[in-house]
Amino acid sequence: MRSTVFGDSARSQSPYQEQVAWANSTHFRSAPAETKPQMVQTTFLTKDDETPPPSRTYFRHPRHMLEPWTPGIWIRFPWWGAGALFLVVLLTGASTGILLASHNTSTKDWKIGHDDAQPHVYISIFEMIMNFLILFALVDGVVLRFWRQLLQGTTLDSLHDTYESMYLWPAVKRVAHLRLNIVAVACILALVSFVRGPLFHRALSVNDDDHKSFKSMVDLNIAPQPLEGFFHSNDTDPRKQDGVTSVFTDLVKGLSAGNPLPYEQPASCGDYCTGTAKAHTFKARCDSSVRNIDLNTVLHECKSCSTEQCRSDCEFRRLTSLQATFFSTSYEQTNDRLILTSIHKNTTSCSGAVQVQTCTLMQAKSDVPFIITNGTIDSQLDVSASHFYDEALSSDDALMETYWPLALNVLFPSVSANVSASSDFSKLVYTECVQQGNIQDSAGKLANSSTSATCSNSTLSPSLVPNNPSSIYAAAYKASPGEDPLCGTVWNDPMPDMISIMQNLAFRTTIAMATASDSIFAPDLRSTWTQSIPITGYRVLPMYHTSPLLVALGVAVSLIGVAAVIPLYYGFWEMGRKVSLNPLEVARAFGAPVMEGLDGNTTPDMISVERGGMSVKYGALDRYGEQKKLRVEESGRATIRMPWQGEIFG
Repeated sequence: MRSTVFGDSARSQSPYQEQVAWANSTHFRSAPAETKPQMVQTTFLTKDDETPPPSRTYFRHPRHMLEPWTPGIWIRFPWWGAGALFLVVLLTGASTGILLASHNTSTKDWKIGHDDAQPHVYISIFEMIMNFLILFALVDGVVLRFWRQLLQGTTLDSLHDTYESMYLWPAVKRVAHLRLNIVAVACILALVSFVRGPLFHRALSVNDDDHKSFKSMVDLNIAPQPLEGFFHSNDTDPRKQDGVTSVFTDLVKGLSAGNPLPYEQPASCGDYCTGTAKAHTFKARCDSSVRNIDLNTVLHECKSCSTEQCRSDCEFRRLTSLQATFFSTSYEQTNDRLILTSIHKNTTSCSGAVQVQTCTLMQAKSDVPFIITNGTIDSQLDVSASHFYDEALSSDDALMETYWPLALNVLFPSVSANVSASSDFSKLVYTECVQQGNIQDSAGKLANSSTSATCSNSTLSPSLVPNNPSSIYAAAYKASPGEDPLCGTVWNDPMPDMISIMQNLAFRTTIAMATASDSIFAPDLRSTWTQSIPITGYRVLPMYHTSPLLVALGVAVSLIGVAAVIPLYYGFWEMGRKVSLNPLEVARAFGAPVMEGLDGNTTPDMISVERGGMSVKYGALDRYGEQKKLRVEESGRATIRMPWQGEIFG
C-alpha cells in the first residue's frame, strides 16, 4: 500500500534537505568559521522484494536567529508597570469621587437596578485592586532597577541589597540602620499606601437619624380670617349660654400647655415639612422707653433721720416716690387694637433705670411660617413673619373687644412685681401680684370669667404662684455690695413672647376653624378654605457623611506609594530587551556553564526552546582530580548526588 499511496516519493534515493540561514546562526558545536555546510548525497540500493525502503534523513542544525540589542523610549516603555500606576491613580480618584458624592445621601440612593450595594462595597473592591496593582508595579520596577544596575556597573553587594529590599522586613531593617536605597524606600511607602483603605472606610460614616430635604406641594386647610361663630357658644344648656365654644376653649388650653394643634399630615409632607401660608395674624408696632429709679439714696438718707421733720418727709416719700416696678406685664384694649406693656429691670442695681416696652397689636394678613410634623401643625415662633398684606379686614369687633383679650389674659396673665421701703426704712419689701384668668368657669359664661389678683409679700423674691410670667423671665439674682438684696433681681424682656403667642393663637384659630371635627361651619364652606402651598419636606433616613480630612489623608497616602515606585523605572530606555528575574535569564547573564553556546541576548522562552530538554540537577559534583562543588549541572554529562550532612564544598 505504501508505493501505491505515496508513489515514487516513497522510494526517493535523495536525502531530505532544509535551507537554514547561515550568517546569523548560532552553532551548538564548534566548527571552523570558513567551513560551509556541504550537502551530503547518499545512495541506497534497494530491491523491491528483499530490502525495505529507507527512512528520509532530516538534516537541521539546532540554531536560531540572533536577537539584536534594541534600546529606545517607545520600544522599551514599561507599559504594564506604568499602566498599573495609572490605574492606581484612576481608582484613587474614583474612590474619592464616590466618597464625596456619598455626602448627605441616604442608603436608599445607592441602588443600580436590583443591586443595592453600598459605597463601602465599591471602595473595598477598588482598594483590593489598587493593592495588587501597586505590588505589581513595585516588582516590575525592582526588576528594571536590578538589570539597569548590572548595565551601569555595580557591586554584588548592591545587587543583593536591591533584591532583598523588595521584601518588607529586610527593607525596614535597612531603613532603620540608615542603609537607605531607593528600592527599600519604595517598598515601605508602597505598603504604607495600603492604609488608604482604612482611611477611606473611616471617612464615610452613617447617621441613622439624619434629615433629607425635598420640594413638594400640600393643600393646607386654613380659614381666611376668624369668624365670631367660632368663639361664641349658642349651646342650649343654660350653663353654657353666652360663653365660649368648647373648640376655642380646647384651643387656648392646648396653646397654654404648649401642645401642638392636631392636623392630618399629608403624604407629600414626608416625616415633617415646613412652608409659608397667607394667614390671619397680628402686626405689632412697638416703642421703648426707660424709667429712672433711685432707691438706694432715699433709703440711706431716711435710715439716719434724727428729727421729726425728717421722718415725716421720709414717710411721705415712702408712700409716693420710694417704690418702683421691677417687672410687669399688662394689656388694654382700645378700639380695634390691643396695647401690650412690659417693664423689666435688666441691671443688678436699685439706682438706674427700668426698661419699658409698649406694643400695639393690629389684626392683619401675613406670610406665616409653619411646620407639620407627627400629625400636628404649628407656626414657627422662631421665624418672624416675612411680609404683611395691606388688606382691609372685615372681622367682628367682638374679637378685639372680648375674645382676644380673654385668651391673652389666660395665656399671659398680667403681673406686677413692685419694690418699696419698709415702714422703718431698714429694708426693701417685694410685692408681687398676678391676675389669674380662666377661659371658662363652671358656668361657662364670659361674665363669670373675671380675673382675680393674687399677691405675695416678701423681703426676697419668693417661690411665685403658678402661671406667673415673673418666675419664667427671672434672669439673675446677684446683689451689689452695700445694696439691699432685692436690688440684685433681674428679668428678661417678655414682650417678644407676648407678641409671638398672640400671632400663634390667630394662626391656630384659622386652622382649627377649617379642620375641627365639631366645627359649626358648613362642610361646603370649609371645603373652600384651602391653600396650595409649596413646602420643603424632610425624611428621617440613615444618611452618609464624609470627612474631607480623612479623604484627603487617604488620597495622599495612596499617591505617596505611586510617587515612591515611579523612580524605579528611571532609565528604562537604556535596556535593549525585555528583562525579568527568571532564573534562566539570570543564569545566562552570569555565564552559567549549562548556558554556554546560547545567544547572549536570549530570552527565557528561547532558552526553554533550545535547551528545554536538558536534564539538570542541583547537588554535589565529583570529578576526578577536581574539588567537590555544589551547583546545578547537566545530569547527562556528570554524576550529581545528594549532599551529605556536614559536607564541605569548594
